[in-house]
Amino acid sequence: MDLTIKDILNLEDLNEFSSEEVTNFLAIIFETGRESRDIEQIRVGLNFSERQKLEKFSNDDKMTFHYNIANGWSYSQQLTQQLNSPEFWSFNSIELEQQIINLRLAYSFSQNSKDNFKKCQILTNLGNLFSHLGRFSEAQLYWQKVLKIDSSFPMAHGNIGFGLFHYAKVLYDNGHQFLFFQFAHKHLKKSINSEIYEDAKLAFKEIVSQLETIIKKEELENIQDLKSFSIGTTEQEREYRKWCLKNQLFINPLNDVTTENIAGHDCLLLPTMTLKFDQPPVYQTIFNQIKQEFVSARHLLYSGINERELHYSDKENLQLDTLDYAVYSYSSEKVKIAFRICYSIFDKIGYLLNDYLNLGFKPEKVTFRNIWSLYDKQTKSHKLNPKVIQTQNWALRGLYWLSRDLFDKNEEFSSNIEPEARELAQIRNFIEHKSFKIIDIGQSAIQDNGLTYSIARAEFETKTINLMKLIRAAMIYLSLGLNLEEKKKKITKPVLPIDFVELKDDYKR
Repeated sequence: MDLTIKDILNLEDLNEFSSEEVTNFLAIIFETGRESRDIEQIRVGLNFSERQKLEKFSNDDKMTFHYNIANGWSYSQQLTQQLNSPEFWSFNSIELEQQIINLRLAYSFSQNSKDNFKKCQILTNLGNLFSHLGRFSEAQLYWQKVLKIDSSFPMAHGNIGFGLFHYAKVLYDNGHQFLFFQFAHKHLKKSINSEIYEDAKLAFKEIVSQLETIIKKEELENIQDLKSFSIGTTEQEREYRKWCLKNQLFINPLNDVTTENIAGHDCLLLPTMTLKFDQPPVYQTIFNQIKQEFVSARHLLYSGINERELHYSDKENLQLDTLDYAVYSYSSEKVKIAFRICYSIFDKIGYLLNDYLNLGFKPEKVTFRNIWSLYDKQTKSHKLNPKVIQTQNWALRGLYWLSRDLFDKNEEFSSNIEPEARELAQIRNFIEHKSFKIIDIGQSAIQDNGLTYSIARAEFETKTINLMKLIRAAMIYLSLGLNLEEKKKKITKPVLPIDFVELKDDYKR
């Protein structure tokens, strides 16, 4: 059917057309709207998408549909918000929220697609969006997924370099920063030597020029041997650390850049902080606790996944075979414990931030989801806390958007941007308070008239790894976010430096 753009825009909706025609029409509407800077045309396309019925769409069509909608919301943001304006860098906006939701939906429908180019586009855009939001650690993981699909995809290389350059600037470890600059230079050079659109090439060249101005080109290209570092004294320890490196679970920004041995330790701490004379180092104390809980949960998860032999504590523990393929073992309990520990860490991060930023919540009322907002008596609704907005802190913005990935039973905070958020919250609730069953065979479901949550073992292990990655990212944003806040402090009184020594491993018994 030959329709002009004017014909398409005058339609009431697109439901009479085939799925292929619908995705093509939306692409035309959004791209021509962007080129002509016609925001009203883009809004027409977004209105079409809201009324579109998807029952007859294949997964590939749904993938393309949601990818196009994400582009529409992106163009809407570009045309209504000036680049680098306060509004553009605001903590919250409908445009950002809709881009995340639709790109994630597009990615979920792409899992069995043979269209690798579209997959790479979706993942690249997700990385770009996450970097913009302040979730720069997770952005690197999205771009790296692209390279696993197509190792030469030029925009992934360029955006990895672009992201690492800006990520490096919020690091306070000079050695880490230098290595980040080296990897940024390496990926940017790969990208600008490929076929990419001119605006991107110019932006990437500008960063290469900046890097080569502050660091000699020879030094940027001379990346040290990253494998020669020790990751343990026993084979058992080395295998554990290799697993952590592979899954990028070390509390170490370098593990966002590489899975080589150099990243194989948990070195991230809170930055140097200025406290009142009579104030104890409470934030370091809380962070120590959070790190220890995370590291212990990580090993429990590793052990639960990889050590499946019968444990002596399970011997002669009489149980009934209820013919449902349920798993009851010490190894499966380790994974459940790891999940519970990890989920609880979120609120501890909120607890620390509430005090540090003086957000005003009573300690017993703090959750990671609620600390960002205040109740407005006039509108009888919650709005973002001005103290949060005024920070204009990239990493804290990342923490805010990460909190949106969690489900909260309070209706004011129940809106989330992660499709699995409600399911993760359900899992936690069933593990803590109800009947939760891991099975070797069968489908995950809520069973027994709502009494039992049943989940396949492999699926639960994957969800726990993903939850752990989310916690790790939150800890990185917390540390680097506090560093950015500490840099803003104006010291008007004499400061007495206190150097804390590292707690020796021999004392950890």
